Amino acid sequence: MPAAVPVPPATPAEEWEFLEWNVLKPSRSSSVCITCQHFRYEVGRHCVTLLTCPIHQGLIPQGEHLTKRCSQWVARQEVVTGWCPEGG
Repeated sequence: MPAAVPVPPATPAEEWEFLEWNVLKPSRSSSVCITCQHFRYEVGRHCVTLLTCPIHQGLIPQGEHLTKRCSQWVARQEVVTGWCPEGG
């Protein structure tokens, strides 16, 4: 199954809602949001770090990115191809 491609957001991430409670599922492996290819973070207007998922176009509650994942989880590209694939 090919990975989902994020749609360019119509609104800035700072205006997104938090993900619904049932989108993220507990994970006891390294397959959590922070290790996902789609995971992003940015700093909002008030210097607050926003954890985002462009696939779901929603904010990830603080701490959830370390212990949960969704069904669209994909390994980070650096893990799949290495840090310098053109050197190989």
